[in-house]
This record gives sequence, C-alpha cells and structure tokens, in this order.
Amino acid sequence: MPLAEVCTRYVVGMNATLVTVEIDISQGLPGFILIGLSDSTSRGIRARVRSAVQNSGYQFPTRKITLSLTPSPRLSDTNGYDLPIALAILIASGQVQLKRHGNVEFYAGLSLDGSLTSCKGAISAILAAADAKHQIIVAQQLFSPELIFTAGTVRYAENLRQVCRYLEDKVILSPNELMVSTKKPDSPSIDLQTIVGQHHAKRALEIAAAGGHSILMVGPPGTGKTTLARCLPSILPELTLEEKIAIAQVENLSKSHLEQPLSRPFRSPHHSITAAGLIGSTHPESPGEMTLAHRGILFLDELLEFDKKTLDALRTPLEQGYVLLSRARTQVIYPARFQLVAATNLPYYYAPPELKAKNTRSALGKSVEILSAALIDRFQLSVEVSAPLDGSTSLDNEPSRTVRSRISLARARQIKRQGVENALLDYSEIRRYCQLTPEDWDWLKDCLHRLSLSHRTYHHILRVARTITDLKGEPEITREALQEALSYRYTERIVQYLTQMYQ
Repeated sequence: MPLAEVCTRYVVGMNATLVTVEIDISQGLPGFILIGLSDSTSRGIRARVRSAVQNSGYQFPTRKITLSLTPSPRLSDTNGYDLPIALAILIASGQVQLKRHGNVEFYAGLSLDGSLTSCKGAISAILAAADAKHQIIVAQQLFSPELIFTAGTVRYAENLRQVCRYLEDKVILSPNELMVSTKKPDSPSIDLQTIVGQHHAKRALEIAAAGGHSILMVGPPGTGKTTLARCLPSILPELTLEEKIAIAQVENLSKSHLEQPLSRPFRSPHHSITAAGLIGSTHPESPGEMTLAHRGILFLDELLEFDKKTLDALRTPLEQGYVLLSRARTQVIYPARFQLVAATNLPYYYAPPELKAKNTRSALGKSVEILSAALIDRFQLSVEVSAPLDGSTSLDNEPSRTVRSRISLARARQIKRQGVENALLDYSEIRRYCQLTPEDWDWLKDCLHRLSLSHRTYHHILRVARTITDLKGEPEITREALQEALSYRYTERIVQYLTQMYQ
C-alpha cells in the first residue's frame, strides 16, 4: 500500500500525547519530505532512518516519500520517532506485511545499523499506552526487572528487523531474560550508628523518615548536620512498586537509560543553583532538582548561601507536590513530591555577646535576610544540632536497619489507615485522623496562643504528633506525643529573630 499509519507518543513533561505518523509513497522525484519539521530536525531523522532500513536488510524506496505527524509536535528530542517512521515506510512500500492487528504503538530510536535505542520519555509513553489499553514496543535497554506494568502492555525489541518480524507474526517479543547492566554509583547514605550523640536530632530524623516530614537542622559547623542528612536514605522504607515506577519515569525524563537498581533519589544541589535549575525549564524541556528528587530527598546544605529567589521557588511545590511552568506558548507540569531536608548555621552563633543582645540587622548578618518566615514556617520539624556536651566518642547506638524496621511499621500503619504519609494529610484528613481529647485540645490551644504559632504550625504539630503515635503503635494522639511534637519547633525562634530585624 502507498499509504501507512503508525502510532507513537509525544512526551511533554509527564504527559504523553498520542501522535499518528502518516507516510505516503508516490510517483515523482526521489525525496523524503517531513512536513512541519525544521530542516535540521528533518536531516537527522532522514539520515538515521535511511541507514537503519538499509542495514536491516530492507530497501529504502527510491520514490517520493511524504511524512506527516498528527498532531504536529514540537520535537525537542526526535530519536523516539525513528522506529515508527521506519516502520511506516516499510509498511507503505509493501516490504512488511502487517498481520498483527490491534492498537500497537512504537517509541524508540534507531542506530545506523538498525538497533533500537532507548529514548527520553519512554516510561511516560508506556504508562500512557497502558491507560489507553494499547500495546507499545520500546528498546530492550529500558527493561527493568523491578518495574511491572499492565500485563500485555509493553514489548521489548533489540532491532528494527525483530520488530518487523513481530508485526508479521513470525516472532514473539518478551521481556524475559532481559537484563540491564548499567549500575548506579554507591549510595550517599551513611549508617546512623556512626553518629556520636545527637540523640535529639536522630530522634527528629526518625520521625521525619516515618512520616515523610520536611526537616531543618540548625547549628554551628562540625556538629554533624550534613552527616545526619546523609543517614536519612538508610532508614527510609523500601520502595513500593508505585514509587519505583514514579522514580523511573522521572529519571527517564533526563536520560534515556535506567540505572539499576532503582533507589530513592538523594539530590544535593550546590548553593549556586539558579531558580530554573531548581524548578526546571520549558526551553529546553528539562526537569529541575525538585523533580529529580521526586519520591526521594532534596537536601539543601548551607541554606543561607542560596539565593533568595531560588529558595522562594520551593514554597508552592513543597505543599502542592508538583511544579507548573507556564510560558508564552508552553505549559509543563513536573511532579515534585520530595522530602525537604535543609541544614544551616545562623550568624548569631558567632556574634559576640554584646552584639547578640542588640536588636540590629548586624546581629544576624545580611545573609540571613534570604530566609523568609514563610519558607521556614513550612518545615514540619526543626531542631538545633549542637556539639555533644560530654565529648563522648562511643558508637553504642542503634544501627540504621533497626531504626528502619520501626519506621517501616509506622509507615505501613499510615498507608493502611489513610493511604498517604502523615506529612501529606490535608486539612479534612487532619480533622479525621488527628483527633484530640478536649483537655489536650485546650492545652494545645493555650500553647499556640502563648507562643504565637501560626495556623500552619498548628497543622504541622498535629501531623508530627500523629507520626510519633504511629511509631509507638498507639491508636490515638496522646499529650506526650503533642509535647514532643512541639519540641521540634526550633523555627519559631528563627521567625522571631527575622521579625525583630525589621521592627
């Protein structure tokens, strides 16, 4: 047949839109016309497809070939369209007899020898095909034994000829016995047992891990703030299948291959990062550190060194769980459900006593101005990390695996009860799952009034108290849990300092 249609996907952010590749082969001077694409983009596709078809044992038609993509996408990464274009040409020229009928999509690049190459956004294309109840063929490099998609959705192939034989019903594509050798570098996590002292900070870290809470650590240099943060991955629960797929999908947005084994991301950007580097960009389409930390940890060390605009970009995604980038002709949504961990040392630690007593801007230093009260109020836990008083070097502490077992049980209780971690409870869920006795409510209300705590802080205290109760295995929030949750509000002191600066 001189005309053929093949389906693929156009990936923007996390969305994968169905695209139809139409090929027409007609009489006329030999040529390969790609409608709606720039010359540079067309040259790359033409060169790869022509070489792959010829090196796979097929003939590239010496006739007039016209290509059209509907709807016409803005191609930033064109490799994923190589396979569907090559297949459409072979079907239209009659070299491949299509015997497998049904809704089949294709998303893979082509090497010059006809081998399939993995592409950015392929995991998003697989998920979209599963939602549409379509089958999709991708490169075998994307296979991961840890990812389980809807049965019958995805097929992995090695080269163009193998895909053609599958469409002719001559072979069966299966993911069995496919393995990926790419390995991730060593994990940045450190065993909690190596931390000397800091029992209050380690307890706060355990609560943060159990409930998915954001945490801010404040203290002078050398007290172990960074080391504590790098212990967090070692005590977090094992990844669920849903989390593995979400992490793989985000990882596949920035690189074409998947590194094995899949693990929670731990992103620690340098303080010189820009706001665009943190939240992502649309031209070119690139996820930021927030998105790359999705379902993992975003660690901001030396918080005071970051630019104010960069830190303010954290505020909305931290509560919504996604980043919405709107530009003139583009709107992209990136997921950003991360656990924020930050460490800083405030300048008042180093000021002389007579300067600390003065209510002046110099007492805190100009660098503290970048911390807005609205940002630090969003940390659900905050603790002071000071030097151990006894100077003990004993390592007689709990190892990470012991703490991790408690955290896993507490997290399981949360998922069974409400379906999400305590840190993600909305206002209606807080009223339902964080109920207090009349006496405890009166006590907490009095504390809120005397300490001038915000409404957001009130909800933070209830979420953290709910996590403390889950760690103990108790059904209801107790006064003791409320008191402990209130002790992790070191940010209120910082807010007072910031407020006094401008009085």
